[in-house]
Amino acid sequence: MKNTISIIAIIAIGAYIGNMLNIGLSHAVYWQSLEPIEFMQFFAIDFPLLLVPTALTLMPAWLGSLFVFLKSEKKSKSRKYWQIAFWGLTLTIVQTSIYHLPMNLDFMALKYDALTATNKLNGWIISHWIRIIIAILSGIYAVRALQNSK
Repeated sequence: MKNTISIIAIIAIGAYIGNMLNIGLSHAVYWQSLEPIEFMQFFAIDFPLLLVPTALTLMPAWLGSLFVFLKSEKKSKSRKYWQIAFWGLTLTIVQTSIYHLPMNLDFMALKYDALTATNKLNGWIISHWIRIIIAILSGIYAVRALQNSK
């Protein structure tokens, strides 16, 4: 019972990583196969459907890691690792809010011409993989934190 929130946070981080991998390995590949204007039209339908699974995995991961970090013994290795996991997840939220979300809204509004949309999508995908790497590192540190809490 002692580690319940830690385990929930780790499972949620894993689910978030899985969701982000799904976006990167399937949705993004499909988006790139479309003509740029067709992509933006499709994205207007696809993007809202991706919000719920992202929120349902990221929020318990983020809140759980914050809770366990704050409740961990001061100056413990476990606390340090939970802190890294929490800040990594926070970084993905900041990256999404500042970079991805505004571009997503612009895609949905068909704001870009074909060449610009292609370039923006390619940058979006590169940045998305950076977000995945950060999430994976957060998961690794969360597991290490749980291992060090025993």
